[in-house]
Amino acid sequence: MFKTSVLLVITALISANSMATVPADLQNKVVGVRLDDMVNSYPQAILGLPNIAVLIKKNPSYFFQQSEIEDVRDVFFNQMPSESSTLTTLEVVAFVKYKKNVYTFEKMLISYSPGAKTLADLFVQSEAVYPLSEMNFRASVGLVDRKLIIEDEMKDIKLVFPIGVGSFDEGTMNEGRYSLLTPRFKNGYIDQREVISKRSKPRYFQGLPFIRISNGNEGHSEVTPIGFHIEINDSFVRGFDSHGCMRLREMDLMAFHDLIVFGSQQKIPLVIQYKLSDLADHPIGKRNKSYKAILNRGAPGNPFFILDRGNLVQLVYKENSPAPIEKLVDNAQDNYEDIFSYETNMQLKEQEARRTNECQAKVMSGQIASDPKTFQSCVDEGKRKDSWKDKLYRKYMGIDNVTSNLI
Repeated sequence: MFKTSVLLVITALISANSMATVPADLQNKVVGVRLDDMVNSYPQAILGLPNIAVLIKKNPSYFFQQSEIEDVRDVFFNQMPSESSTLTTLEVVAFVKYKKNVYTFEKMLISYSPGAKTLADLFVQSEAVYPLSEMNFRASVGLVDRKLIIEDEMKDIKLVFPIGVGSFDEGTMNEGRYSLLTPRFKNGYIDQREVISKRSKPRYFQGLPFIRISNGNEGHSEVTPIGFHIEINDSFVRGFDSHGCMRLREMDLMAFHDLIVFGSQQKIPLVIQYKLSDLADHPIGKRNKSYKAILNRGAPGNPFFILDRGNLVQLVYKENSPAPIEKLVDNAQDNYEDIFSYETNMQLKEQEARRTNECQAKVMSGQIASDPKTFQSCVDEGKRKDSWKDKLYRKYMGIDNVTSNLI
């Protein structure tokens, strides 16, 4: 650790001979991003960063010395790096867990010259230490940009996490409107008491946190089945793939969970929109060329959706097809929560009633016989038949026989 007088000298040197080497297209993909993510995505963007990231990881007690460290939930850029021909300075913030579930956010400056490889080559200055109990966070999600931003404006701390979001409904379940299966929330929040720290059913949640979203619209609260959880594919995809929930990498999910559960805020405000005004982003790439959408077994003007073996609306993978992002528009007049049904039961009942009326019309016109078996076959036409393999799958996965947008 170095003294303030040395810091002032270094700051003066940077001001006198500063230059930015971060490429222009990365300018909004640094602040709030983990150092490791920048190293993995763009290792040459910031001079010497790979060595610094390794030193922090191998020697946490050199950087964080309050008490016995249990875990460092990683280190994030808090400002754009300052670079000159002789010196690079990183302003970072770390989310640190100490023994007895004591958490802090710690800001510091790390300065080094080109070629720095050891702790002796670094100048480290602590700027501020904030107990988690003093933090006041707000969260926001941009569904099109597939990002989660967690921010305490008063403490000037921002975290940016990449996410995967809901698949497209191309007018199949909510007829006549393009939307995502992830709803938008104007007045959402995360209730500390509603977080499931270890969710084991269905099995794809892997015993990891499920962070449920509550809707506080129009003066009443409602806990929805929509939430944040672990990526359930083989690897993380920043795409449009889920049945409604938002998927995080495990390290981001655990940091988000601890920030909520061990903080002092009972409710963290949450806004979810298609697009945010905050341009902060993450360097991990987005998958836009292929996406998932609700399978339509009917005609474009007469849509028909079915359930898959997990009792969720069946999706179809549209490979090498550009996601119709341009059709997702935030409208200030929308009442987001009222136009979205979190359960598929309502849409199923509406669809069943429509198909029943259509079959009754066929009976009246003489197109089909009026006997109960023929009539029911008309209503059930195109539906997916449940098999014994489906039942075994649901039992193995721990899936209840309930149709909800849960993943």
